[in-house]
Amino acid sequence: MRMPREPELRLFRDVDFSALETGRATFRRLTRPFPSRLGTALIVLMFAAGAVVVFAPVGLFVADSDSQRLFFAVCGVLALAAFVGPMLAFLVWNRLHGRPMIDAAGKLGRFAEANAFDYRPQTIEEGELPAPAGQEGMTQRVRHRLHPAPDSPLPPFEIGYRFFHRPVPADFRPTTETPYPVTLEYGWYVAVPLPRRLPHIALLRREDVDDSDLDHGARYSMGLEFDRTFTLLCPPGYERDALYLFTPDVMAAMLDDAGAAQFGAEVLDDRLFFRFPINSFPALLFSADVRRAFLLVERTAAELTKQASRYRDSRVGDAQLNLVDESGRRMGTRKRRTAVIAGVGVPLMILAPFTMLMFGMLAL
Repeated sequence: MRMPREPELRLFRDVDFSALETGRATFRRLTRPFPSRLGTALIVLMFAAGAVVVFAPVGLFVADSDSQRLFFAVCGVLALAAFVGPMLAFLVWNRLHGRPMIDAAGKLGRFAEANAFDYRPQTIEEGELPAPAGQEGMTQRVRHRLHPAPDSPLPPFEIGYRFFHRPVPADFRPTTETPYPVTLEYGWYVAVPLPRRLPHIALLRREDVDDSDLDHGARYSMGLEFDRTFTLLCPPGYERDALYLFTPDVMAAMLDDAGAAQFGAEVLDDRLFFRFPINSFPALLFSADVRRAFLLVERTAAELTKQASRYRDSRVGDAQLNLVDESGRRMGTRKRRTAVIAGVGVPLMILAPFTMLMFGMLAL
């Protein structure tokens, strides 16, 4: 088996990370994600159990016999156990598989100043970064934007945090009570410009497979070792293009630099995005991830850039045009896990206590 390369920075070897590494390790990074489908089932169970816990006292209040009171009391206790149990399961899993880390999101300003990077912490509307599938008509906002200064010899890249929401009036000002109507919390990313537009290609981590809203009918196998780490999705008919772009060198770099550190990747138009490892709190940023982001820029992105410079979409009439056929620009989408939770959990919140009350009052 091929041994991973040591993650030593070269182009970014003089970057000083000390500003990101001060403070207490008060958060935990999961080294092994909680099983996604089990997590979904437990959250749905908590929806239903929480509603029963709330309405069990109502049943006790309206009950007119000892058997009814006993029934509602037992339902309340069992529901409370069903609500607390999954919470404890998540906490125990985090304790067993979590690594203490220091949140560095609030220290990017000092980090940028120490290394002569440009940094913009404000949340601004962004129209240049390509939107993922299903979010093309939404408003995109970015904050904590970090990139090299205009006169820097470093390769171009951008680190930031972005999210998408439905369009709002120009005079809309978000508050705690009325935040942006978020449709997708994309999270922390690294964006690297590519020399040409490429077809839509996504590398899903194992923990992304059930949560992704991309159509899994576009799955394509790239070999046993690669498939153990990533699930590659591409538009139907673009499998040969994916093979052309993801050469053995590109796949090796993706495995060593992205997969080994739990980063996902996605090609959107003329940008290569790397998605930071999943955290329990999406806004957290860890120093080790920033260091790995620079490694991705100087090695993995550079490997794909070589292939991208020679790519041409044969479906476009003039192969010299910097275009990708519309059928290859974006994959189809499916319902996200959050939609499943809402679609199943919310009705259960209504049906579970109603069923308990009806059974307790009519059957006993």
